[in-house]
Amino acid sequence: MSKIKKIMVDMSATIIHHGHIRLLKKAAKYGEVVVALTSDEEIIKSKGYRPEMNFSQRKEIISSIKFVKKVIKAPWLIDDNFLKLHKADLLVHGSDNQNNVDSAKLKTFRRTEGISSSEIRETSSRILFNRNSNKIMLTPGPGQLAFESVRGIKPVFGRGDSEFDEISNNVNIWLKKLSGQDNVVSMQGSATFSIELACHSFISGNVLIITNGYYGDRLKHLLPRGIKKTIISPNEIPTVKGKFDWILCTYTETSVAIKNDLHEIKSLAKKLGAKILLDATASIGLESDHRLADVCCFSSCKGLFGLTGASFVAYKSSLSPKNNEKFYFNLNTHLEKKVTGPYHILSSLNEISKVHKKLVKGVKQSKEWVYKTFTPVNDFKSQEPLLCTHVKEPIKTNDKNIILYQPRINVSGSIICHLGNVRELDYELLKKIK
Repeated sequence: MSKIKKIMVDMSATIIHHGHIRLLKKAAKYGEVVVALTSDEEIIKSKGYRPEMNFSQRKEIISSIKFVKKVIKAPWLIDDNFLKLHKADLLVHGSDNQNNVDSAKLKTFRRTEGISSSEIRETSSRILFNRNSNKIMLTPGPGQLAFESVRGIKPVFGRGDSEFDEISNNVNIWLKKLSGQDNVVSMQGSATFSIELACHSFISGNVLIITNGYYGDRLKHLLPRGIKKTIISPNEIPTVKGKFDWILCTYTETSVAIKNDLHEIKSLAKKLGAKILLDATASIGLESDHRLADVCCFSSCKGLFGLTGASFVAYKSSLSPKNNEKFYFNLNTHLEKKVTGPYHILSSLNEISKVHKKLVKGVKQSKEWVYKTFTPVNDFKSQEPLLCTHVKEPIKTNDKNIILYQPRINVSGSIICHLGNVRELDYELLKKIK
């Protein structure tokens, strides 16, 4: 009578599923199955989290499966010495095997497609997330909560935390690329705070403000006292003469859903010998050519798809922020990280950066739907920002899960913003807009 072979199958089985059962069933055809079940300590060390069920609970479940003879505690990786210690004749594993064992003692099977403990964990997280995100936010920001934004939040600290140093560096590189600037300073607060702080850090001399809406109009209130300023509309750009030190403007004027011509403004700046400070709150991450400005100010929500609460000042290396007698209201304080920064929001933006292009694609799809469904006010698409669309129809809804944008100034028709529901448009819900 031939000896029954001892077949070892190593697994963590943090969340048991049919892929595990199929592998055990295949292994049982070769002999008596011993499951080498990864210990809690090894999972924490290798995966960075405590398993949903502890070793004893996982062992109880695995032991009850008819294909399994015995369950033993195992390290994350199996080697030949472990096989020899437990007198195993063969190691059976999925096709993702990382164990360093003699190939003569290894049998791999193709993994069951579409299932893994990680995928179940991800699906469960999305289900919980979606239950709390069933609104369509047709507002300029924050828009719909991005799953990655929430998933990216983790315990981090601004000093002595190497993980956060890497996260912060990744986000900094990404924001430099989006803004076309050499330096990016992050801080807690709204975009309004970053604009006012930038104005007090860089602006002096004669200032030209270009405005065609609420957010352009407010720029004059964010300047230091005593600054000489001239205020014009974009239509007056060809008539401007003289010498100016700075031009202030918004790129996307959300209150009227107009994108200002940054190339025209850059040409004017060259003509006047001026630098540009740009309110990029509603344009960063969505529009191009921010590099044409000398200073860009923006926040973590809107086109970055992040949580509210972080703001940024990005600027060219040729500029140096001025020091003043203030502490918190001093860009150098934030540059030198002398106060608590938006650590958790930067952590979430690190995850957002990996899927940002897909989210922008969703914004474009939403805008296309609005163009097909309603009548745009603007005749020229070149004037249309990606963030929002001004339509002639007055939009209303009786559905509490649809939040419409209410501009800070009175406009005819309606302004629909496109950050909501960017992952997958809920057309049936959108049809409830009238």
